[in-house]
Amino acid sequence: MAAAKALRRKVIASDIDPVAVRVARANARANGVGNLIEFACGAGLAPRALRRRAPYDLILANILLRPLMSLAAPMAQVTARGGTVILSGLLPAHAQAAIAAYRMAGFRLVRRINVENWTTLHLARGARPRFEPKSDRPGRR
Repeated sequence: MAAAKALRRKVIASDIDPVAVRVARANARANGVGNLIEFACGAGLAPRALRRRAPYDLILANILLRPLMSLAAPMAQVTARGGTVILSGLLPAHAQAAIAAYRMAGFRLVRRINVENWTTLHLARGARPRFEPKSDRPGRR
């Protein structure tokens, strides 16, 4: 929802849990972005709706380390050259494993952000990322 609101562009959102998809759809309508979000249910990149629109300039993923690692190579297949992948919801101790998996798939680390007990990774596939951070808060690297 945040991406749809901020970018004012159509986005695709997915989850493995059909109840989560149903709740997210209702929340998107309640927040005025229901018309900007297409919802899909399924594991990883399995939903046809996700593969059909590839390649993507921006992918946001907030799931556990193991699924993120297993998605590194498939994610590279659906990310445009220079596209950005944001991995969030990682424990700081898991960040290096995620970085290694995505490097093996052709991504490079643009930025690592640590906030309290969570880490977010900004990765780019190949060339310079199309999405650059606009500002940085000191001490948050």
